[in-house]
Amino acid sequence: MIETAYLDIKGMHCINCQIKTENTFAKKDGVIEIDVNWESGKGCVTFDSNLITIADIFDQIHKIGFEAKEVLRHTL
Repeated sequence: MIETAYLDIKGMHCINCQIKTENTFAKKDGVIEIDVNWESGKGCVTFDSNLITIADIFDQIHKIGFEAKEVLRHTL
């Protein structure tokens, strides 16, 4: 199932943090698109929940040094 989740991401302080986050998911199976804005601390990820879960996404964000929480999710 294709879903889009809108996230609050804490801990990003520069464009390199944004790039690091986006690059982490660029080659992840199941992640279709990710867009992150370091200045606002917001992110949007579209993913196939049959291949990757939102918990997996949060875990990966945590592993690179940031914290995320879901604000809204919808199914496409």
